[in-house]
Amino acid sequence: MLIIATVCIAGCTKVGNKDVTVTTNAPQNITETSATISGEVEVVAEGITITEKGVCWGASKNPTVSDNHMASDGRGVTVTCTITGLEPGTTYHVRVYATDGSEYYYGTDQSFTTEDNSGDDGGDHAWVDLGLPSGTLWATCNVGANSPEEYGDYFAWGETRAKTYGFSWVNYMWSKGDYDNLTKYCDNPDYGYRGYVDYWRVLFQEDDAATANWGEDWRMPLDNEWEELCKKTTRTWTTQNGVKGQLFTASNGNSLFLPAAGFRYLDQLLHEGLYGYYWSSSIIQEYPYDAWCYIFGSSNYYMVDQYNRFSGRSVRAVRSARQN
Repeated sequence: MLIIATVCIAGCTKVGNKDVTVTTNAPQNITETSATISGEVEVVAEGITITEKGVCWGASKNPTVSDNHMASDGRGVTVTCTITGLEPGTTYHVRVYATDGSEYYYGTDQSFTTEDNSGDDGGDHAWVDLGLPSGTLWATCNVGANSPEEYGDYFAWGETRAKTYGFSWVNYMWSKGDYDNLTKYCDNPDYGYRGYVDYWRVLFQEDDAATANWGEDWRMPLDNEWEELCKKTTRTWTTQNGVKGQLFTASNGNSLFLPAAGFRYLDQLLHEGLYGYYWSSSIIQEYPYDAWCYIFGSSNYYMVDQYNRFSGRSVRAVRSARQN
């Protein structure tokens, strides 16, 4: 059902010779932590130019852009936004909005309640089902964060304790001070301490930051799970609640936001707001001092292997397919 409204902050869409009709559709694709909101913004009289349109939402009826809001990239009259980071089992109110830079115009309030799967043994951490072929479920926020937009903690690869300084080979847990003195996860004697090799190329649970901090249901993604996420979704560089990052949107309408949290080297946080750096749980075969890392910026994304295991990067956890 479509709900058509002509209301603005003052209660009426007509301002002088301006006339705008805002349509809010019923929310769709509702999950534990996300929902897709759509509608239309139509100028029906001369003298107005819409400069932004989108969706706003909150816990109370008739939310405004002063609450949570997201601008739509859609052209023409269409507005479509997938909002994420919602709380499971919670009722939200939403409205489509538009502005000409001086006035805001809103559609009539719609409400929905997110799913509550608290009995799914997922702990206190929310996840989103993107309909991926593998069935992999992705956490909605980084390890150490409480919302999708928070950067969270930074970890060296294979270390489970978060830190803010000391990211170097000298301080790395699985090395005797340099890249060619590895003491664990080494498949090449040229880089092992005194020729050490163990041929372990994927993190064990006890060395996985996601598992250690969130429980055994969670783990760091494999390199091929990052590749699947990229190939089976549409990626958009965007700003969500004032934080820059990458939004993955799946064909089932669900989405996942990763903040551009930068990375830590020595005692510095670098590239925050410009790039995101996210660990996989896989090392580079034959070059075990590096681990696969998913990196994105405003105009590109890629899996790379040239980053040393000691550097501090974000961890986005995954879990196996949901069991019904």
